[in-house]
Amino acid sequence: MRALFVTSPVLSHAFPTIPVAHALIAAGHEVRYALGAALEAVTDAGLHAVDVTPGLDYDKIWVPDGAEDPMYVKDAGVEFLAELFGRVSGAEVDGVLKAARAWSPDVIVHSAAQGAGALAASALGIPCVELPLGPADSDPRLAGLLRAAMKGDYERHDVAGTPRATARISSVPARLAHLLPGGQRPDDEWLMRYVPHNGGGTLPDWLLTVPERPRIAVTLGSIGAQWGGIAMLAPLMAEAARVDAEFVLTLGGGDAELLGELPENVRTVEWVPLAPLLETCAGIVHHGGSGTLLTAMRLGVPQCVLPDGAYQQANSAVLVGSGAGFAADPTTIGTEECRRLLLDGELRGAAEGLRREMADTMPTPAELVPRLVDLAG
Repeated sequence: MRALFVTSPVLSHAFPTIPVAHALIAAGHEVRYALGAALEAVTDAGLHAVDVTPGLDYDKIWVPDGAEDPMYVKDAGVEFLAELFGRVSGAEVDGVLKAARAWSPDVIVHSAAQGAGALAASALGIPCVELPLGPADSDPRLAGLLRAAMKGDYERHDVAGTPRATARISSVPARLAHLLPGGQRPDDEWLMRYVPHNGGGTLPDWLLTVPERPRIAVTLGSIGAQWGGIAMLAPLMAEAARVDAEFVLTLGGGDAELLGELPENVRTVEWVPLAPLLETCAGIVHHGGSGTLLTAMRLGVPQCVLPDGAYQQANSAVLVGSGAGFAADPTTIGTEECRRLLLDGELRGAAEGLRREMADTMPTPAELVPRLVDLAG
């Protein structure tokens, strides 16, 4: 079987698909990616990729002249998400179709907000599988709204049909489904255990030993710390010295000077693979990104989120509803929130319960391979 993976041009959208791709290859199947940016996420994982938009500057596509940066739109719903990613997907349609027709895949696997994948599957008359990143893009209405937003692309390529069959993979535990956007879950949804993939790397020596004090990870993900965004962590860093813990702050391209003088119990790193870091942590403070949220859930680590943009609010609602974490105001976060992460037994119990549920009841990507093969026919 040949599986073509089509993801949105963002690291965080490519990463969750890679364990599925590796599972397919390990089972003897062929995998190829078609995407327009963040190709290093794929190629660094030993996978083959086609650049469907060589040389394209995505900045004006994400944020057209006069538009608000979508990262910080607070009242955006699924309609806004469809409009935004319909525009991004439209820029990639031609290249995705070219790659698909040249390779003749048996099935297309695409990130939920990548409308070019469903269009290509419709054009070729093959099945497609939708893989949401997490809660924020899991609204079942998104697929239909994306198609409507890409009406011109469908007409331009004379595509009127639909994929031969569809399925959807969810990495959110079943008992949290009622907290997800959009209400009722689709009948073709398959549960899959979340397998963290945050990129590879050489682990530093300090990560190989048990820390002397409880460790708290602090991160704004792969994007949030850039362009001055890291400054939102200044109040937390100012209070860190009053907490009996070691803080590990991942800079993620942010300027540490915007945080002022850091206390001795704050360790800064540009980047470190998140899963190995969290294996040593008693808690995490983060931006509410889907990958960070699910990685911490998978490892049973209590979470404090600082949601800002709309997609972060959706993730935050699921976390708070699970009992495994809480939301805080970045302008006032301090010792109380840190101590709650470290000392709240109910919080830790809920996080551990989620870890066990994900490990014991959700199939691995490898266990889903036969279902993908059956779907492809």
